[in-house]
Amino acid sequence: MLESLTLALASPIAKAVLDKFYEGVGSKLGEKAVELVPDKVKQLGQLVWDKCLRGKRGAEEVVQNAANGSEEARQKLTEHLHKTLEANASMGEELQPLVAEIMQVVQNNMNTRNLQQISGGQGLQVNDPQSPVIQAGNNNTFTFNTYNTPPKPD
Repeated sequence: MLESLTLALASPIAKAVLDKFYEGVGSKLGEKAVELVPDKVKQLGQLVWDKCLRGKRGAEEVVQNAANGSEEARQKLTEHLHKTLEANASMGEELQPLVAEIMQVVQNNMNTRNLQQISGGQGLQVNDPQSPVIQAGNNNTFTFNTYNTPPKPD
């Protein structure tokens, strides 16, 4: 019986929990979390293991298989944890601070190359953070003249 989880075993558990909290994108964010904060991922996986999975028949095998890449085991684990968290709101509240901490680190370290801000119903997309940003208040008009450079001959 597992007492202490390795990062490899904690990862599918943490990804399933992140998926529950972040509605379907948690698995992708979980990959980044494993990279950036493996200690927190391991802590989250261990907490969920201790509170929700330890001692359950077949849990160890499902976690092992999910860690080894079995999509069926990963799906089974995710479904079980989602149901458990829906049925036990206090468990979700207990996990929330750790999940929020993990996601804060992930969000702070994500590539911000395509940053988009929405303010007051207007959108601003910045594809290059080094480029200048032109902003205007209400009732301002800007005229942009663009010049296309012809392609160089071969």
